[in-house]
Order: sequence, then structure tokens, then C-alpha cells
Amino acid sequence: MKKIEKKEGKTAVYEIGYLLISSLPAEKVEGETTSLREILIKNGGEMIGEELPELRPLSYTMVKKIGASNHSFDKGYFGWFKFELGTADIESVKKAFEANPHMLRLLVIDTVRENTYLGRKSGAPAPEVFPESAVPTVVSIEEMDKSIDAMVKEA
Repeated sequence: MKKIEKKEGKTAVYEIGYLLISSLPAEKVEGETTSLREILIKNGGEMIGEELPELRPLSYTMVKKIGASNHSFDKGYFGWFKFELGTADIESVKKAFEANPHMLRLLVIDTVRENTYLGRKSGAPAPEVFPESAVPTVVSIEEMDKSIDAMVKEA
């Protein structure tokens, strides 16, 4: 594994989750992502993974000052980068991301190199983890009550 030598000699693995404003035309999102990736690489970042931005509804309305007026957003393009970078360089990367006029919000976290992402959507368990014979059957509330009563009496 290649180690990056930086000013202080220390590196860390980071993840940046970011939201781009929803008023950005869809055809320009890829270009914005490329410019953000270039910021990381220019600062000596070694890319580990990323997810391209996807338009998603926000849990609450966010306000961003654009020019002289405030604009409200209830959707945003969410994406993330995972990378290794010298610890002395993370602050300049964060400031460069924040300077992007299409950036609504970002979050930088320390993480590990290993893939810890389980996926956005949780589906049924994989068959090799829970074979069909191990999947529980649906039981009535009365049957569950009887089973619990029997366990309590045994204890």
C-alpha cells in the first residue's frame, strides 16, 4: 500500500459527504464532481472511493445566501469521497470545498480505509446468510404470548 508523505509526515483516511444545491442543472453536476475530485488530488489526496451525487430530498429546508438574497433548498445533490490525505492538508481541502458556490453543506470525518458502507437501501438478507429454512414463519400474537409465558415459567 502506497503511503503519502506530507508536510508533517502523517496521513489519515477521510470521508467528505457533500450537498450541492438543487438549482444546479443536472448536466453540470458531473463537472462539479470532477472539480471537487481535482481539489483532493491537487492537495495530494489518494482516492479510495466515491459515490456520484444524486438528487435527494432533504430532511429540512436549508438556506444559502447567493448574491444578495437567501435561497431555500428542500432537495440537494448528495455525494461523497473517501480518500487518504496528509493531516496538514485537510483544512485547505475543506476550505476549497466550502468556497465552491454550488456547495450547500459538507461534512468531513476521519474514517478507516476498509469499506464500511453497507448501502443506502436495506433489502432482504442475502440467502447465504439466512437460508430459506432459517427464515422465521409468521406467528400470531396469541402464539407469541403463549411462548413467552412458557419461557417465563421455565425461568
